[in-house]
Amino acid sequence: MRGGPRSIEELLYQKLLESAGFHRFVRRIYYKVNGLQEPMNKETRSVSADQIFRPTKTQKFKAFRTLFWDELRSTFGFQRRFNKKF
Repeated sequence: MRGGPRSIEELLYQKLLESAGFHRFVRRIYYKVNGLQEPMNKETRSVSADQIFRPTKTQKFKAFRTLFWDELRSTFGFQRRFNKKF
């Protein structure tokens, strides 16, 4: 845990580094200087909520069951069928 600031300069420095607005400003300048395109904001996402994959309860259960039995097999020394390390 750090102590309190020793001077007003240190206090202002700490507040500046904790500021989200300052980080947004620096990020914007970084992209302009390096000729990069800014990533899209959260408000301007091109993917709507309807297009995001949401598994059903049945799909979640089947995935859990597959991983559970695979983990159980590896616990008893049998070879894994899924989730193999390449």
